Amino acid sequence: MKFSALAKKRGGLTIPVKGVGGDWIVKLPAQNYAHVPENEYAIMDLASRIGIPVPEIKLVSLTSIENLPQMGVLAGRMALAVKRFDRTSTKQRIHIEDFAQVYNVSPDKKYEGANFSALASMIWILTGTVGLTDFVRRLTFTILTGNGDMHLKNWSFIYPDGKMPILAPAYDLLSTVPYIPHDGLALKLFDTKEMKAIGLEHFMALAKKAQVPEHLVLQTVRDTVAATFSAWRENAKHYDLSRSIRESIHAHMLSLNLCKEKGLV
Repeated sequence: MKFSALAKKRGGLTIPVKGVGGDWIVKLPAQNYAHVPENEYAIMDLASRIGIPVPEIKLVSLTSIENLPQMGVLAGRMALAVKRFDRTSTKQRIHIEDFAQVYNVSPDKKYEGANFSALASMIWILTGTVGLTDFVRRLTFTILTGNGDMHLKNWSFIYPDGKMPILAPAYDLLSTVPYIPHDGLALKLFDTKEMKAIGLEHFMALAKKAQVPEHLVLQTVRDTVAATFSAWRENAKHYDLSRSIRESIHAHMLSLNLCKEKGLV
């Protein structure tokens, strides 16, 4: 469950009255899966450490959120607060389109309306080298962290000047493999969704299909694998994750062909 929230002057957050927008999005613990906010915080923080732009985030206690409705039994006591990036400092809206909107795909088709090769081609045409590099870095990171939920609605363009798109800051990043063992990608990478099977040859095929520079794609993949593995080893112990979640993510990384090809395993 998500709620719009306002930051209080004395600290904490409050759910505003109906019709009043907030400057934070509060994501509550799940009812069936433990430590989802902590999981998402860790993966979002890890992404920021390897150069993926993310919004401001923080973990907050449920007791520090005012006007929160009764939600029944939740699997945790912490919520994830995400600063809205679709507003200016003066509360003006910044136009955003998620990729389901870009492809004119209904929400129920968000897992099948396009594949990663199509996304790469579109991003290359509209945003050039900077956008393509960012996209490949995010896609590689998605595989490394075991995120099976990067469907079309979890990728967006933002229009800071109202005219030209760039990739919006990354959001809804978390590892799904601790909850769904052997989870696959939300969209196909060339011919597969199986994360463990993906190697450099799949990115070579993506580059050929999307007609984008192969050397740029492969170098970005290699750099991202090295950076993510290093950042995880350095920071994993500092995240507020259960031992089982931490071990599940680490085991997933060790099982990947991408890590084996890079010689990190």
